[in-house]
Amino acid sequence: MEASTPRIRSMLRQADKVADAGKRAAATKLYRQIIDEAPDTVAAWIGLAGVISDENEKELAYRQALTLDPGNEAAQRGLDSLLGIEVPDEIESTDPDDAGRNGAIEEKEFKNSQAAIIDLPEDAEKLTKRESTSGLTTEVLGSDGQVNAAGDDPHLGHDHSGEITAVEDILFCANHPSRKTHLRCNRCGKPICSSCAQPTPVGYRCPECIREHEDIFYTATALDYVIAALVAVPLSLLAGWLATFLGFFTIFLGAFAGSLIGRVVFRVAGRRRGRWMPQMVGAIVVIGGILPAIPFLLAIFFGGFSLQIIWSGIYIFAAAGAAYYQMR
Repeated sequence: MEASTPRIRSMLRQADKVADAGKRAAATKLYRQIIDEAPDTVAAWIGLAGVISDENEKELAYRQALTLDPGNEAAQRGLDSLLGIEVPDEIESTDPDDAGRNGAIEEKEFKNSQAAIIDLPEDAEKLTKRESTSGLTTEVLGSDGQVNAAGDDPHLGHDHSGEITAVEDILFCANHPSRKTHLRCNRCGKPICSSCAQPTPVGYRCPECIREHEDIFYTATALDYVIAALVAVPLSLLAGWLATFLGFFTIFLGAFAGSLIGRVVFRVAGRRRGRWMPQMVGAIVVIGGILPAIPFLLAIFFGGFSLQIIWSGIYIFAAAGAAYYQMR
């Protein structure tokens, strides 16, 4: 079978380029990756057979390609050559006209093997194009109503005169289907728009792959969250209560108390980081600063006012920020 998805077709083109450049190890890895994702891709089996050196694996790859596509000439020729079966040469004609025709046929077959393009008949009458979210697929219908050529490669198409024309990929963002894009995640190959693309030292990646990579560093368990909360609550209440008595010196207490709470919680949690642990500890510090200040807040409703409200607010802002960044 042919490459079924835009990702597989893109990977197959890349593998072919690497193989043509003589990088057999890299090409082998790419072909095996394609086979792992799409085992019915005939071209990947043929390409793998062309770059591996083990004859047994070569034979298995060619036979698998023939199992998927019994009429595949490239796989049959490769298997015959591997097994030492002589392939009869074509009979050359002495007639100049026949020789010219044979040369044209050989030239056409060479182009087909290089670009995987099926030649168009002269009387092609109708050209239909199907546009999908993965790109343009081109089909050419002849006078017999049959498909004469299909654009397996989204970069190749044909016009009404039978000439080869370039058809540009039209991709749509996987997260925003209405946005056209030419970017792909360099890890999973998923189309992404400029809003989703996140730059990394090795190229653009999608948010999902970034998140998956970050999860490696977040090793905290549910028990670690519970322990962190049990430790952060009393410390935050104590620091918040002290802030109501220190007045101006609360400015210095805020950053110190928040940093201290963050360090203690981090150590008690076994120095394991959690994706949401900084937010949780920061919220606990805020609550620990608000609860002791409730009497002063109630006094406002009865016509009173105290500067302690201002100092508590400064403490909450400084302490919560320090605790949050200490836990990151």
